[in-house]
Amino acid sequence: MGCRVLAALWLGQLVLLSPFAYGTDLAGLTAMEWLLRLWTLSVALWIFARLGAWRVTADRDGVAVPRLFTVERLPWDEVGKAVARRDGCVHVGSRITGPFLPAPLARMLRRPDGARAMADHLTIMVRNPELRPTERAGARTRVRPYAVWAPLPLAVLAAAHLLAG
Repeated sequence: MGCRVLAALWLGQLVLLSPFAYGTDLAGLTAMEWLLRLWTLSVALWIFARLGAWRVTADRDGVAVPRLFTVERLPWDEVGKAVARRDGCVHVGSRITGPFLPAPLARMLRRPDGARAMADHLTIMVRNPELRPTERAGARTRVRPYAVWAPLPLAVLAAAHLLAG
């Protein structure tokens, strides 16, 4: 839930501080200004999509980890163990997933450490096959790639510019 709230706040910030500032004559921009603005927008969209795609799904076949355009399925024997990092991400096998609230910030806010809880939960399931889910993940619990979230901020930015201009 926290990442979704943070993604919504990031989207609001992106709309308010858009690299394509309201009232700017876009026709008068130089090639370097266009490149800088497109790069800024790309990074902001990547962060938004990354925040929106935090879910990791475990089922009988293994663990599904979201990537930019795909969802990578790691069989249980490739997961090995999951390790929580201080920045809120989790190493699942050879992949990195997250983000969760960073551990120091979670302690300061007196919130549970979601990254450590997920890492511990996955590690226990790797070591104890009887604790793994017995069915495949359903449609509502499947992980989606990061890129699925990118059209939302683009649509919001386009609507804001159309209404402002």
